[in-house]
Amino acid sequence: MHGRLKIKTTAEQAAEKQKEREQKRKLYLGGITQAFAKRTSSIHDEEGLKITAQLLTANPDAATLWNFRREILLAMKEELDEEKWSMKLLGEMGVVESCLGKNHKSYGAWHHRAWVMNTHPAPPWNDELKLCNKYLKMDERNFHCWDYRRFVVVGSKQGPEEELQFTRQLIEHNMSNYSAWHYRSKLLPLVHPPPPSTPHPISEAALIKELQTVVEAVFTDPSDQSPWFFLRWLVNRQEPSPRLVQVGYIEHPGAGDRSAGQVIVVFSGAVGTVELPGVAVDRLKAEGLVWTSPGGHRYSNVWHTELYLPNDSEHHTLTIKCDSAPERTLAVGCGVRRAVEWVGGVEAGSEELTDTARSTLEEVRENCSTLDELDPDNKWVLITLVDVLWALDPRSHQRRIHHHLSQLQHLDPLRATYYGDTKSKLAMETSLEHHRIEASADAQGGEAGRSFSMLGRSLTRVTSAHLLANAERVNLANNELRSVAPLSSLIACQELVLDGNKISDLTPLTTLSSLTKLSLAGNKIKSVSQVTALTQLKNLESLNLKGNPVCEDEEATKEIMETLGNLKELVLR
Repeated sequence: MHGRLKIKTTAEQAAEKQKEREQKRKLYLGGITQAFAKRTSSIHDEEGLKITAQLLTANPDAATLWNFRREILLAMKEELDEEKWSMKLLGEMGVVESCLGKNHKSYGAWHHRAWVMNTHPAPPWNDELKLCNKYLKMDERNFHCWDYRRFVVVGSKQGPEEELQFTRQLIEHNMSNYSAWHYRSKLLPLVHPPPPSTPHPISEAALIKELQTVVEAVFTDPSDQSPWFFLRWLVNRQEPSPRLVQVGYIEHPGAGDRSAGQVIVVFSGAVGTVELPGVAVDRLKAEGLVWTSPGGHRYSNVWHTELYLPNDSEHHTLTIKCDSAPERTLAVGCGVRRAVEWVGGVEAGSEELTDTARSTLEEVRENCSTLDELDPDNKWVLITLVDVLWALDPRSHQRRIHHHLSQLQHLDPLRATYYGDTKSKLAMETSLEHHRIEASADAQGGEAGRSFSMLGRSLTRVTSAHLLANAERVNLANNELRSVAPLSSLIACQELVLDGNKISDLTPLTTLSSLTKLSLAGNKIKSVSQVTALTQLKNLESLNLKGNPVCEDEEATKEIMETLGNLKELVLR
């Protein structure tokens, strides 16, 4: 009919779009061919800039084209004075912005923009801050733009105080802005640095203010996880730097007119040989000490060295001086073959909270408890309650923390293993603190300091095992341990019981040179090769492998008996 608009069929529309795409593809491939030909011939001219600009506007992720574009610009630089060069680079900023309009998360475009700024004689830093503001309004979680902003902030000399205010503006606009909360956590320690001895990530005054702000945010929307992450960062205790936490001396038979022993030092974090202490015997510096870490690692929590004591006196005083702790002394000799002293608490950042900080954390705990009543089964409330109670005192709140972790295992089954490991960490730290208190009361090597047991405590992992470096007997039987890797720090251990776990790899135990008795009954050891690693333990006298799959094979048991024939006791059945 005349005068009526002809409506194209779906097939016709698809054909036209296909034809249009084909034309664009031919144009793009033609441009690529031209650009590559110029690059191969080292032709650096305006036409090359024009071609690459058209191609990159269509596809900003073509890294090779950005590289060629930089080559052209650097070649042109030789022929331009500073003013013209600056104008050329300003024009380049416009090209990049056109490409960002096509894809504001283009790696190549943001990288090229940073290159232009670094190359520019007088970079327009303030304009770039405005550009970042523009793109962060478009997408507040554009990590390319956040990275670029940090680069611009350094170049513009804008202080962290101004950036901190910027994050506040973003958060006030949208409390779900996770990137702004995260950036805030990086800026606060710069603006409000914590004193060296504090367990907090920032100064106490700033901490209290930030806690008040973020608690308001979580009450506004308890389901929004962004402020919860920030709140957890605030309340978690920090480990400022590795510090000396334990020193020990264990005597063993020597030779000649001297007695031999082993000095063991334990740090809260891994340190290198430069940070190791000096040792003096009766105030005379011990020379020629060779410090070794379990497994020969360059950085370790545990270090030990052989030390020979002269027999000209029954009593000796060992002095251990380290920058991270006051000078410590150990009395040895006259029948005292073992001396251990704890320098600090078990937990990271175990310094006492001030009354103000404790009061503020108690308020946070009460607020979270109120939210738990109003919004039961909110995992973020429960996770934060765990962190707050842990920050206040994990030992006195152990049962409640354990209860909340059990709730979380039910509510968040995908992370049940993580919560189980956290339960193990809680149990280990609590038991280790009890062990520390007992050992400190009997520092001259009594039974309390020699033995450590966590029998049947449902442990899924062992944490802070370095704090047992001076223990002689360790019992971790009837748990759910799969890995013994943390136990490589037990260098003074003579008796180790690991019955009733799920252990298969014994290799980490080969560092336990003092081990004389090892029990691994009822584990998951399936092959002879897993057992033969224990031949490296020259002092091992007793081994129990009863109830492991490897013991069900007659040939395997014969091979084990032949390989470990020097043992005084070998239990296979």
